[in-house]
Amino acid sequence: MINIRWVETNLPTQYEHCAASLQQIKQWSAIKLFYRQHMAYARVSSKESVAVIYQEDVKALDTANPQALPHNEVNSTITSGREGLESREIIAAVRIKHVGQYQLISGLLVAPHLRGKKLATQLLQFIAPTLIPQKCFLFTDISLQALYQQQQQFQWLQPAHIAQVPAEIMQLYQRYHSESRPLIIMQLP
Repeated sequence: MINIRWVETNLPTQYEHCAASLQQIKQWSAIKLFYRQHMAYARVSSKESVAVIYQEDVKALDTANPQALPHNEVNSTITSGREGLESREIIAAVRIKHVGQYQLISGLLVAPHLRGKKLATQLLQFIAPTLIPQKCFLFTDISLQALYQQQQQFQWLQPAHIAQVPAEIMQLYQRYHSESRPLIIMQLP
């Protein structure tokens, strides 16, 4: 079984010392470690909204059996779920960065040994209610274009339409896009 949750990113101040605060710090550290291990260039910020998939039952994620992920057993809660998460492994995550009045989906990441099991699709479905049409963007490799078009109806902004992209988003795109790592811009219509 897998469990998809939003993770509380507002870390406690240095003066708050309680079990819940410690658990929250452990969750945040686990997220940062997950990105560092599988997407070293990613810079995770506590100002982002983060949704993660935790592995709860090793048998449900049998890597030898791609059909092992039963879609009807996904527990989609919007709680911080502090109890017992330190023993659960993060297997996928996605971040939503708030850029002024816009949203930027960044860092959709599935653990390499679990790719192809529809975890990215489940994460996209989970975050869908929080996305703002016409104000939500993402940058992706062209090979992932179909994933975003089919699952969230994102539209690829052709080069002729890039002039319509808000300046704040365009600045970030120019920072991330390069010849060695070409990216396309997609927008939720």
